[in-house]
Amino acid sequence: MNEVDRFAVFPELHITVDPLPHQALRVRVAGEVTLENVAQLRTVLHRAIDDVRATAVEVDLSLVTFIDSTGIGKLVAARAHARGNRSDLYIVHPSPGVRRVLSLLGLLEILSTPDATGNAA
Repeated sequence: MNEVDRFAVFPELHITVDPLPHQALRVRVAGEVTLENVAQLRTVLHRAIDDVRATAVEVDLSLVTFIDSTGIGKLVAARAHARGNRSDLYIVHPSPGVRRVLSLLGLLEILSTPDATGNAA
């Protein structure tokens, strides 16, 4: 085993949260969303819904360079969690790679559409 094989390299994930009007939040995600770091994203999204009680959570994926199935699963689960808690969660500005994956899975339109009624529950 050489020196390189002894160390795991984990992808970097950066998340920032900014307030929006009407008690909503923007969550900006940058880097790679993978099995190794998806718990960070889940924690931020659930805190926005449960602790902050945001009326809506806008997830900006413009700087996401890669997302695996666990990341997509967490976005879908977080949207369901938001809707079950009288909130909303939707994505904006997906990067080309994210857009392609979500489109192939039939999730792009579903995850990109805010609740039109303003009544997520």
